Amino acid sequence: MKYSLLLWSIQLSVISFGQQVLSGKIIYKETIKLNIDIGEERPEISKMFPSSQSVDKVLIFNSNESLFKNNEKPKDLDIQHEEDGGTFQIVMKIPESIIYINKEDGVFLQAQDLMGKDFLISDKPKKYKWKVTGEQKTILEYPCQRAVLNDTSQHVVAWFSSQIPVGTGPGGMTGLPGLILALEYDEGERMSTATSIEAFPDGFKFTKPDKGKKVSRAEYDKIREQKMKEMGAVNGKGNGVKMIIREERH
Repeated sequence: MKYSLLLWSIQLSVISFGQQVLSGKIIYKETIKLNIDIGEERPEISKMFPSSQSVDKVLIFNSNESLFKNNEKPKDLDIQHEEDGGTFQIVMKIPESIIYINKEDGVFLQAQDLMGKDFLISDKPKKYKWKVTGEQKTILEYPCQRAVLNDTSQHVVAWFSSQIPVGTGPGGMTGLPGLILALEYDEGERMSTATSIEAFPDGFKFTKPDKGKKVSRAEYDKIREQKMKEMGAVNGKGNGVKMIIREERH
């Protein structure tokens, strides 16, 4: 009898360990480096800026659909400086971005705030090409493999776990044989790392974003590149943070 009970317990353990996660809710901490240059005329203001800004984001997913958005409204960074009877104020905002993907229907929708204007990007889910490098590490007790994106001008590194065999991740990234638990752009300029994994929320229903001017991905990329150039970003690259500068002289 003791031998039978022991064997039954071992079988249960194997079954439990082999179960795969096909749906859930993941919280990511997204950190953006702030490379802000105010100029040599006001070095004291440059010292007031933090080196980075972080926000919590959430990915809710099942085997077919996913929704990625801010987990809560990010706090604005408000910096004020007074000198020579004047006030210099800088307000930094992290724009809202909501990404919905339906793989079966071939739907990609992204509601995006760009410089105070709302856009709704409508397209097919992009097919990313990855190269798995063989390197491994553990994130939240899940074994992960390293993959590098090799079809873009950006340097993107992903860590995915095949124990969660759902090919999605933060920021609308797809195409790997497992869910992405960490994502790094351009040598750490932007990083997203999973901080918690929870069960799929009871009663949750996916809602498609519908706010903003409807554009294709190519149209939006062209508009964004022009706006980044106007803001002085190099090669149309920005850090996803909107900065409002107000200067009042009395």
